[in-house]
Amino acid sequence: MRILHATLPLPAVSIILIGGLHLMAGSCWAGEGGSTWRATYDEVMLWLNFGILAFLLVKYGRAPLIAFLRGEAKRTAEEIERVEESKRRTDEKVQEMISADENRRERLQSLKERLIREGERKRLEIIESARNEGRSMLEQTRLRIDYQIVEARERLKAELIDQAVEAALGRLPGVLTADDQKKLVETFIKEA
Repeated sequence: MRILHATLPLPAVSIILIGGLHLMAGSCWAGEGGSTWRATYDEVMLWLNFGILAFLLVKYGRAPLIAFLRGEAKRTAEEIERVEESKRRTDEKVQEMISADENRRERLQSLKERLIREGERKRLEIIESARNEGRSMLEQTRLRIDYQIVEARERLKAELIDQAVEAALGRLPGVLTADDQKKLVETFIKEA
């Protein structure tokens, strides 16, 4: 059996063993009806046909079968290689997408921080601008108040002068002459 196994591939040995078992089963059934030369002849011919069939399968079927199996193995290996290459490319794309996502997150974080800094700077500018505007408004209000106070003083002086002149004109109409009145008014105006 080792010699047959050494020269025949494993599928051929399997076929021979299965055929032999089949033939032995046939000889067991033939024992019931008695043994004649025809039964022996049939069994020998069955073995001979099986041997010829096994020989033909091994001789002419082995090379195409081996070629077919090698071709299938090669196609399977190429398919595995193609799938692995596709998997590798997909993994590279996934890595690129992950790194792009990380870059986007980093850019988003830096943009967010920059916007926060810019917002804080704008807030401080607005506060400073509001303070300056408040100071300016206070200064303008102070100037208006000062101007109104000066104007009120001027009106008050003018009214006081008018009242003093009227009072003087009312008390001294007979005592003062027109020239004295004129001099008195001019002196009063100069002093005011």
